[in-house]
Amino acid sequence: MRRAGEVIGGRYRIVAAIGRGGMGDVYRAMDVVLQREVALKLVRPVPMTLMAVERFRREARAIAQIRDPHVVAAYDFGDDGESSYLAMELSCGCSVGEELRESGPFEPARALYVVRQAASGLAAAHREGVVHRDIKPDNLLLADNGSVKVADFGIARFLTDATTTMTSAGQIVGTSHYLSPEAALGRPVGPPSDIYALGCVLYQLVTGRPPFMADEPAAVMYQHVERDPVPPSELRPELAGPVEALILWMLAKDPADRPTAVQVASGAQPTSNHTTTVLPVRKRTRKVLLPAALAVLAASVGIGFALHAQDVEAPATNNLVPSQAPSTPAPTHPRTTQPPTAIVARTTVPTKTSVKPTATKSTKQSAPSSHKAKKPKKPKEPKKAKPSTRR
Repeated sequence: MRRAGEVIGGRYRIVAAIGRGGMGDVYRAMDVVLQREVALKLVRPVPMTLMAVERFRREARAIAQIRDPHVVAAYDFGDDGESSYLAMELSCGCSVGEELRESGPFEPARALYVVRQAASGLAAAHREGVVHRDIKPDNLLLADNGSVKVADFGIARFLTDATTTMTSAGQIVGTSHYLSPEAALGRPVGPPSDIYALGCVLYQLVTGRPPFMADEPAAVMYQHVERDPVPPSELRPELAGPVEALILWMLAKDPADRPTAVQVASGAQPTSNHTTTVLPVRKRTRKVLLPAALAVLAASVGIGFALHAQDVEAPATNNLVPSQAPSTPAPTHPRTTQPPTAIVARTTVPTKTSVKPTATKSTKQSAPSSHKAKKPKKPKEPKKAKPSTRR
């Protein structure tokens, strides 16, 4: 960490630390040349990822190409000998993730407002051939005026780069709770992958939790490929309707079935071709995806993930809605909804069959016992007749 007052690149005086990104530390700094505050991102002395410096340059290049009010602007990039730095637009607000952790789920209208602005920023990035690949609440910044800006293009991919994506073969990059099925399978990703991640964000904004949760990233990735999310209306009934339809549209397993960033930004709703009946079934029965999904779990053992370190733990927002805690295991382990039903069916059948024989046996045994009970009653009757003998 750098100290306050330290000057970077002979131009940027550090004021205070802001946070930590995927590859570097971020500081509030003063541009002594233009006399304005900036967000200064520095690559850490010890690279946290493969080819960290080159990734950093790609991030600067990606941001510099995109000019949109909903994407953090890049001002300057350089190297001061000790580390590389990137001077960016400073947002005085907080991230969507921070507000979510502090205040809980958003009202549906506000969640849509945030997501549509983020989609506008992504649309601008996609027009420039840039795929973000790490959309999540902490990478969406809220300005004081309420506007949203997409930040942290540290693992962005350029669609024009056919030969290199800055990742090793089979390596998976991103954050597992917001990872698209194609990304979880280690396949090349495009703009639809960002839309899926944004759909996960919208799901979390309105319900307080991501669509899929588990203790390990590989288990979450498996669910992205093989499981259907719990319909948001099951967690909050008021979400039934347009909000839920948009979320499920964005979370389509097939990238071709998802809306574009432009459609989400413009408030488009799924047509009848995309609208499907919401069923309580969690398990996906498509056999085509099963081998690939199992490969995801195998890959977690044989291949190192380029997942963010903080993603090993479930987001703190999982605890925002305590009343929903009992429903959490349902989407995490969808198969648990079926075995209890089977157990009940098995226990019910034996109970019925066992009741009948016991009933017949009990009736046969109860008959003689009742006869024995009548015998002591007969001597009592003559006792009542004794007055007649005295006469």
